[in-house]
Amino acid sequence: MKTTPLHHIHEQLGATFAERHEGWNIAVQFTDTVSEHHAVRNRGGIADLSYRSRYQLTGDDRAKFLHRIISNDVESLTTGQGTYAMLLTHRGKIIADLNIYVLEDAITIDAAPETAENLFSELDKYIIADDVELSDLTAETGAIAVHGPKSSELMQSVLGVSDVAALQERHNCVREVDERFKHPIVCVRTDTTGEVGYMLYTAAEALVSLWKTLMTEGSQFNVQPVGWNALESLRIEAGIPRYGAELTDAVIPLEAELEYAIDFEKGCYIGQEIVARMKYRGHPNRLLRGVEIDDDCKVCPGARVFNTEKEVGWITSTAFAPTLGKRIALGYVRIAVTEAGSRVQIETSNGQVNATIVELPFSA
Repeated sequence: MKTTPLHHIHEQLGATFAERHEGWNIAVQFTDTVSEHHAVRNRGGIADLSYRSRYQLTGDDRAKFLHRIISNDVESLTTGQGTYAMLLTHRGKIIADLNIYVLEDAITIDAAPETAENLFSELDKYIIADDVELSDLTAETGAIAVHGPKSSELMQSVLGVSDVAALQERHNCVREVDERFKHPIVCVRTDTTGEVGYMLYTAAEALVSLWKTLMTEGSQFNVQPVGWNALESLRIEAGIPRYGAELTDAVIPLEAELEYAIDFEKGCYIGQEIVARMKYRGHPNRLLRGVEIDDDCKVCPGARVFNTEKEVGWITSTAFAPTLGKRIALGYVRIAVTEAGSRVQIETSNGQVNATIVELPFSA
């Protein structure tokens, strides 16, 4: 299995590991999932996300090239800005969801590891006469996330950047090399847990030093390391879809209510006709919704959802929600039952369990 540059550090901290995201051996918890979840909601948590895929585009045509093939505007972005977008098939289905960051001399892309096999080749095949070079930076870089109410203070303490809290979602600043940091650090605002958050990207060989610095400086804020399990329950509570669960190559972005990933004024891009037709001439047949489960009963991803005897959808992700004190899920349901308060039944190994449809994000 694949491991991140911080694997041995996580071992020293007593982490429990499990295989996730296409063969990555990931720290799923350091203490217990509930306490790590509450740490992020109340103070802050530090997580290793180096298993995610990272790419770089350089060359004079990099913005123009990316703009014409993905769903959101890139050409109007300036240095330090970013956006969220989709790379789609010609039928409007999601190949990959992309976090796009514009740096001074490059555009970087952060994407789910489930898309790694297809994303690079899909981007590369459209580079024809463009002055663009595409590079895979996954092996030579790493990523650490910091989430929680104290994360901005921690970022200011570590990076010495006073205006980091003013960054908009997916916008970035760069901590240049100096005596303290031998490699530049790109800091991106990423609120992917429902709390204020940041992603720090740096060279793989500098990752251990950065982790230790964050842990040392974070002690004054009672920040702790968090694993994949807590990040997942936080994500589900926040109603944020991820590729490999809610987002797949069978889903059109509007079904996941990801209109913010689409610029409907930018003109043509791959899959644009299908997406525009769904928005202006019709509507999705199904939508992503939250599900609050009546009993503390285990529900598995893929479980079918019923309204009386009629099958109306399926579950994509499940978790116990510590903030809410109940078991919740994300799933796709047909339009007829998307209204908040709709009652449904979910299949389990012990029969059906009752549940209620809610709008996202979940609220305490």
